[in-house]
This record gives sequence, structure tokens and C-alpha cells, in this order.
Amino acid sequence: MCLAAAGIWVTVDRDSFMTILPPFTDNFQNQVNVGIFSITIGAVMTLLGLLGCCGAQKESKCLLIMFFSIILIICIAETAAAVVALVYSSYLQCCGFSNYTDFSESYYYEQYGLYPSTCCAGSELFPCDEDNADFSNVVGCFKQIVKIVQTKVSIVGGIAAGVTAIEVAAMGVSMYLYCYLDKKAT
Repeated sequence: MCLAAAGIWVTVDRDSFMTILPPFTDNFQNQVNVGIFSITIGAVMTLLGLLGCCGAQKESKCLLIMFFSIILIICIAETAAAVVALVYSSYLQCCGFSNYTDFSESYYYEQYGLYPSTCCAGSELFPCDEDNADFSNVVGCFKQIVKIVQTKVSIVGGIAAGVTAIEVAAMGVSMYLYCYLDKKAT
């Protein structure tokens, strides 16, 4: 419910909410509608909690197995989201896997002699050719992602471990109740 409330806040007054999150850029705000996403996830999580509670209260094997299945799907989706988050962390100015030379044999470079604009600092003013890319010395995305993960590993790891522990506990309890109801029926 708190997530849905935060989503409503973002939808109604996006500017005041985004001042709390300074690392996010305008480009991120345009790519992801944070308010609608938060409202949707908050509503789904509230309904999921009600599903688990009703399944336990009514001793319904169907509701319990549905709760377990949905939590499992969410765990898998969160893993995929973590991978996407690592990929989109490249909004922090990086170029190629190791550097701009990764694009040297690309079709675009062979046709136009230019690298992607992220490979050059100030690419709005100058074309991103080999000289400007070399002078800009923009690091590769692999190094940038490793740097981000290393600086935030305790925070990201702690949150991921906490969420995973809660989800595994929820799946464990639902399976325990499911098996208990199975034994009780026999």
C-alpha cells in the first residue's frame, strides 16, 4: 500500500518526488513512468498479500499454490529486473564493453566514420570521430558497471538479500500450509 501511495505522489507531484532522487536524470524520467509503475506494483503486491492471507485463513490449497506460484514468478522477474538495472546503469557515460574501439568494425562506423555519441564528451559540439573519442577517454561500460556495483554492493546486496529472504519465507510458509492441508485431508 505504501508503494501505491508513493506512486500516487509521483503521479500527482512528480517534481517534488524526483528531488529526493538526484541520481536519476531527465532521460530516466522520460523512459520510465515511475508513478504508474509504483501504483501497479503496489496494487499487485496488496492483492497478492490478500491472496496469501485468504488462502491460509480459508485453508484453500488452490489459493496457497497460486500464491506460491506468483511469488516464484516475482522472484524470477526481480532477477531479470536486476540484470536490466545493470544494463541501464550505463546512463552514467560509458562506451562499448571496454572502450570506443569496440565499435571500430561496426557497420555504422565503416559507413560514417563516427562512434556513438556516448563515446565522446561534448559530442553535441563535435562529431564523435576517432580523435574525439580517444581524447575523451570515456571508460567502457563493463568497468563502469563494476565500479557502480562495487560502490553500492552493500546497499544493493542487503536489499536484495532482505527481499529474497522474505519471498523465500513466504514460499516456504505457503508450501508448508499446502502440505499440511494435504496431510490433514488424508
